[in-house]
Amino acid sequence: MALYVFLLVPIIITVTVSFNAVNQSKFPPLGFSFRWWADSMSARWLQPLAFSIELGLITAVVSVLLGMPLAFALVRYRFPGRDALATLALGPLVLPALVTGIGLLQFMHAAGFSFLFGFPILLIGHIIICLPFSVRCIGISLRALPANLEQAALSLGATPIVVLREIVLPLIKSGIFAGAVFSFIHSFSDYSISLFLSRPGTQPITITILSFLEYGFAPTLAAVAALTLIVPLALIAVVQRVFRIGDFLYAENAHD
Repeated sequence: MALYVFLLVPIIITVTVSFNAVNQSKFPPLGFSFRWWADSMSARWLQPLAFSIELGLITAVVSVLLGMPLAFALVRYRFPGRDALATLALGPLVLPALVTGIGLLQFMHAAGFSFLFGFPILLIGHIIICLPFSVRCIGISLRALPANLEQAALSLGATPIVVLREIVLPLIKSGIFAGAVFSFIHSFSDYSISLFLSRPGTQPITITILSFLEYGFAPTLAAVAALTLIVPLALIAVVQRVFRIGDFLYAENAHD
């Protein structure tokens, strides 16, 4: 109960502040107004919000496409350099994103790829920090599959491609979509990588919020913060409803 209070009280306060009738972040609010919500719907905020959603969606798709073969390789096979590959694939989970952002910024400058700065390099940075979520989630689903399931299908005449398409992928879809959702949320909420790699015109909503904080915490910012919370929550609700992304967690526990 205390955990839910700790998590929900700041959110409730922020949303409540966004309804102030005055240009002050007062709690309890002084009056009631939708003025700041109307301001949050202006192009100043909707443009970076749309950019963040686009960046997050592309990052999620690419992370899954790259994470799937990596997860198969790490779970199904033993080969020289496997531990090094696992470290590279999962390392960004333990390495601070701030360090990753600085390192990628310096590397791109040193390698002469400064022309990529903007959306391309921002996308690369987000893929790097989001890839471990896809690899981990898909790997969990793969470990939960019965060991003899694929061998049984092959013995009945199915080709490896058919086994992958008709048996393996449908059974691990919850892990695939969980990896995509986690990747999107991590990309959508990131500011450490974006702080170093974004450029004017390609600024995610998190960087726009940080820039606005230089002038204080106005009720408009509270409304924008509420919007950035609604987007991932709505995505989680929809994907969980359709694909039950939590199943891969229970599958891992059952397998263990």
